[in-house]
Amino acid sequence: MDVHDLKQIDISQLPASLQALIDCIGLECAYHMTCRYGGRPKYIPKHARRTSLALILPPDALARLIQRYAGAALEIPKVDHFERQLRNLQIKQATEQGCSRSILADRYGLSLRQIGNIRRQALSA
Repeated sequence: MDVHDLKQIDISQLPASLQALIDCIGLECAYHMTCRYGGRPKYIPKHARRTSLALILPPDALARLIQRYAGAALEIPKVDHFERQLRNLQIKQATEQGCSRSILADRYGLSLRQIGNIRRQALSA
């Protein structure tokens, strides 16, 4: 996934914990954190030099993260939240281009029912 894909994400549809992380460090940095640490807790130290987060976050984002969460162990959401939303957008776009449910089910490894549910959600949004 590249930065262009992330611009399609509807942040309001993400879990509150992920929205708070995005609010603190930005969408791209939050995405990188979910890729690296998603699904497990990550301790946020009081000093930037004491963390491996400096390898994936720019200094300003790391400083904001430390300012807000220093001394806490954050439960980092899984990257699945981003990937699922982008997958559903791709299914919606393919549907608009006339792609059938069975082709989409095969392409994305989903059941026909799941494709139908995603299509219905896209229509009601």
